[in-house]
Amino acid sequence: NGMLLQVLPLEDGLRREWVPLSEIPLRAQEVFIAAEDKNFYRHFGVDFFAVARAAQQNSRQGRAVSGASTITMQLARIIAPRKERVTLSTKILEALNAMRLETRFSKKQILEMYLNSLPFGSNVEGIGSAARSFFGKTPDQLSDAQIHALAVIPRRPALYNPAVNPDAAYSAALEIGRTTGFAVSQQEWLAAMNGAGTYAYPLLLPHITRYAAVRGGGAAQKGARPRSEIHLSVDGQLSLDAEQLITTRLEQNRDARITNGAAFLIDNSTGEILVWAGSGDLSAEGSEINGVLVKNQPGSAMKPFLYALALEMGFAPSMPLPDVPLDFGAEEIYVPLNFNNHYNGPVLFRNALASSLNVPAVYVLERVGIDNYLAKLSQLGFDSLAGTRERTGLSLALGSGEVTLYEMVRAFSVFARDGTLPQLSVESLGANNGALRGLRSAPQRGGADKQADKRTRSLAARGETSPRLFKKDTARIICSILSDKRARASGFAFSSVLAPPYPAIFKTGTANQFQDIIALGATTRYTAGVWMGNFSGATVVGRTGSSIPAEVVRALLDALVARDESAGVFAEPFALPETFALADVCALSGLAPSPACPSVTREFAPLGLEDALQMCAWHTNEGGRVAVRYPAEYQRWFMAKNTGASLFDAGGAPQFLYPADGAVFVYENAQSKTVQRLSVDCAGGNADTARLFVNGVYAGESGRPFFWSIPLALGEMRLRVECAGENAEISVMVR
Repeated sequence: NGMLLQVLPLEDGLRREWVPLSEIPLRAQEVFIAAEDKNFYRHFGVDFFAVARAAQQNSRQGRAVSGASTITMQLARIIAPRKERVTLSTKILEALNAMRLETRFSKKQILEMYLNSLPFGSNVEGIGSAARSFFGKTPDQLSDAQIHALAVIPRRPALYNPAVNPDAAYSAALEIGRTTGFAVSQQEWLAAMNGAGTYAYPLLLPHITRYAAVRGGGAAQKGARPRSEIHLSVDGQLSLDAEQLITTRLEQNRDARITNGAAFLIDNSTGEILVWAGSGDLSAEGSEINGVLVKNQPGSAMKPFLYALALEMGFAPSMPLPDVPLDFGAEEIYVPLNFNNHYNGPVLFRNALASSLNVPAVYVLERVGIDNYLAKLSQLGFDSLAGTRERTGLSLALGSGEVTLYEMVRAFSVFARDGTLPQLSVESLGANNGALRGLRSAPQRGGADKQADKRTRSLAARGETSPRLFKKDTARIICSILSDKRARASGFAFSSVLAPPYPAIFKTGTANQFQDIIALGATTRYTAGVWMGNFSGATVVGRTGSSIPAEVVRALLDALVARDESAGVFAEPFALPETFALADVCALSGLAPSPACPSVTREFAPLGLEDALQMCAWHTNEGGRVAVRYPAEYQRWFMAKNTGASLFDAGGAPQFLYPADGAVFVYENAQSKTVQRLSVDCAGGNADTARLFVNGVYAGESGRPFFWSIPLALGEMRLRVECAGENAEISVMVR
């Protein structure tokens, strides 16, 4: 927005801003030439007339009272500083170097280098930094008196500093004024010097400026001159507002033990970074840490990527997922729990993601495969997860891996971008340089395609590509789910924060130990993310959930949408899938509803097959009453419920539902041998009774549903179930 964020000093603290000669007023050029080298444009590096005059004056006085150094000689001395006291040989060397410069550069180039390298004391070099340090201005804003004040400082910086000794500076300026026509009263001079040296350099958005300086401030190619200015893509005021929003929310929730936060927001179409707030209150403990780049556990905020991969690997949007007590793994058993310690039985794919249920997510990950998921996350730019395979395992489904907010926001934008991943830019791409965000012309019909075309042209101009990581329809189905207020009701009720008056998707997450809370949100144009927690790793009071960062995400999106609307640009709805159509399905089974199904919902089915879905057999009409029969995989959940429903079994060979083959169980202590028992669940079979054998010994008979509780025995336990002449075998280990 044209807002100066910072002027970064050199490594030694020296300030030297490069100002092209074309931006230095002619009056300033004339005054500095008059002060240092009146014949600058009439010599070739050495002014021999000045040398002769100085020699005569110095000889007459018996001491050095006059010098003959030209601007070019001074520049030569700046480039190659003297390593010894001034002698005839050092002056001759400076003269030779000056003539070398004159043969290589034009007068304007020499003057430009000189004015940008001239020392002014106070750790300041160059007219650009001098104008800012002494008067808080750029060279083109200086008054005539201020130009003359700067022109005399290099002669004796300690004596002619206008902030310390304005009277001495005034006398020296009047001496130059005899040549330049400058003449003001001492009162006018003091008024012009008022406030000199009090300028405070801005220190705005320190985290992104530091990042940009490291990533973009150096030379583009080896040997090239570093750029003097970096124009960032960020909306300066909105970023400052984000810092204030975070600070306010942290203060309001101090009793929740939250002390740090960060916000990150990007333009989906161009990849430009619009908001980067690495911390809230810059005076708070740990605020020097860049929260956008810190690794934290994102919790359930990672689930959309897993469910998108599941869709790509054959899962159907109408598929029911088990939200029941399940054990995963063998040697290391993993038992996921929902955040409310409640199980819902069969849950449709849509509701499982929108309500952020944990057990279905782990169930999905086990079936798509951890390695497949990690490979997809790597493609999405989650470099932080490299080498974490052994540490995370199935808990990766619940966001146990540590990632950065930068990675999260960039990856989350893939859904609003129809499955493509943006190349992020911290610098303005040029078309809107210095202009307010959100003032592009309103996209009309086919707006998503026009945005894609704009993005493609932008990337092509930068020699980059926008990789497609999910099918277009996969991304659109995920957007449909994450923007569905009804589908998330079981997990978040009807949260007003997640229900704006414009089309938007949201996903929140909480780390398993409540040390991190995160919220992500996106419209078709913008994607935002906010993290809150403690850089120290201290836990947050669990009751806060992720509603606090969600409030900041919503506020940022509200501000951008309102700004766009004031310019006649309105938030577009997310596009519908092209190869899927909405069809009626049973709200419990996800199958085509039968006359007995009491509740019907709408879900996406492959185009042309929406009328060919399998008919629901979960509901039947028995004597005018609807009866529910659950598949056998819900047996353990079903048996713990007080319900009038029943189970149906597909028959066939018997199978073990629990425990898993190869599972390992451990005695807690010696006394637990008489207490610990193993639950055994089986399904299938073509009879209504089944028998269980443990290590070849009969352990009992069970009617449907097949269930036994047996004591544990050290070593290997071989379990065999027999039903109607067919059997199944597994083994578990007890230690």
